[in-house]
Amino acid sequence: MLAAVAPPAARVTRPDVRLTDFYTQKIAQLQQQYDALGTQLQGLQGSEAAANAQAAAVQEQVAATQSQVQQVQAQIDQLNLELAQTAEAIQVDTANLAGEKAQLTKVMVVIYTAGGTGVVSGLVQSQSIAEFMEKLGSATAVSKQFRQLIAQVQADQQRLTLLEQSQQGNLNQAGAAESHLEALEATLQGQESQLKAEAASLGSQAASLLDQRQSLLSQIATVKAQQAAAAAAAAAAAAAAAAAAAAAAAAAQGHGGGGACGDVLCPFAFGDIPDSFPWGQCTWYVASLREVTWWGNADEWFGNAQAQGYSTGQTPKVGAIVVWGSGNGYSYYGHVAYVVAVDGPSDFYVDEANYAEIPGQIDMRQVTTLSDVEGFIY
Repeated sequence: MLAAVAPPAARVTRPDVRLTDFYTQKIAQLQQQYDALGTQLQGLQGSEAAANAQAAAVQEQVAATQSQVQQVQAQIDQLNLELAQTAEAIQVDTANLAGEKAQLTKVMVVIYTAGGTGVVSGLVQSQSIAEFMEKLGSATAVSKQFRQLIAQVQADQQRLTLLEQSQQGNLNQAGAAESHLEALEATLQGQESQLKAEAASLGSQAASLLDQRQSLLSQIATVKAQQAAAAAAAAAAAAAAAAAAAAAAAAAQGHGGGGACGDVLCPFAFGDIPDSFPWGQCTWYVASLREVTWWGNADEWFGNAQAQGYSTGQTPKVGAIVVWGSGNGYSYYGHVAYVVAVDGPSDFYVDEANYAEIPGQIDMRQVTTLSDVEGFIY
């Protein structure tokens, strides 16, 4: 091709082959995501542990409440037994009282109506006033004893009634306590279920984050492998260029050139493949660095390579040939260069010749845009 007409670029020192920033940045981004998920995972695991601890504490409260319910139920059973016994005793005393009253009535009737004449008959039949008074006193004593017995039965009955009322009150209180404890138990069981469900949900989220972190680790490993492959390819390209330059220098010495071509690169070719492009042009230099089986000016390389089945694309890769179209700062015939390092999708380094309009002079340049780039030949 003819000399490029683009403004001369500042010559830059050829950098050592290094791992590209593109991969380093990608790894850093993945690592940042991995660390962020780790922070989230710690928070979820802490929340899950707290929920489980609360559920365990509530479970203990449920067990304690159930124990209290059992105790109250035992108390209720005892109170029901005592209340039944008291009711039975009241029934016995009531029957006894009725019997005593009936007997007292009969005795009094017998005493006062014996012989059918009542007190007068008793007085008449008595041999003396003393005998009558003795009979009358005897009847009074019997009546008094029966009345005392009736009073005692009534007192027992009243005592038992009060006891029954007290026992019924205690039973009501115990029943209320049992209802309260059962309601508390139901509430605590609901809290326990909710906390367990929350802990299970948090555990599921934590497991999902673990899977995501594992996926990120796999992605990081993949990018590191790509980075290593890119570094190896860049190192191989640099070694090939160095070997080609050394071979050219040795050939120049063999022809008496003393190994020097001034400020430009001595002619050389890629391996055993003849380089038929004009010496010193961009096409000649790239064809000296890697195999080129097509012909044409620089702006024709992309289409010619595609026609021969070469893989092409729009992404810079180490070892690829980058092709610029004609004009827009480049020669009328376009420009080609050899990619030696990649920092990103539109940021890469090229090794090239004749960029500064000096045939045979090579330089390395950083390209930070894909503007006017036709594509890359892989």
